[in-house]
Amino acid sequence: MTAALTDCLFCIEGHMPAGRDESMGELFEVCPVCRPVCGLCDGLAVYPANYNTPAELAVDLLPLRLAAVLCPGCSGVIALISL
Repeated sequence: MTAALTDCLFCIEGHMPAGRDESMGELFEVCPVCRPVCGLCDGLAVYPANYNTPAELAVDLLPLRLAAVLCPGCSGVIALISL
């Protein structure tokens, strides 16, 4: 871990809380103070805390007839679409 990540008061290991979503649960976003912002999504992507892989998220969203749109640059969720 770099000194910037350990000294930052805005985040936990480079990720900041970003609220809660009814379908995805607790969300985190990349800390713009510690880490570079993704050039493709401009830092808008979020990362669901309850899932370790995109496949786990996809399996839980299927019964809700939803699918996650992932950023090709940082693999964060940029949108949910209905199926």
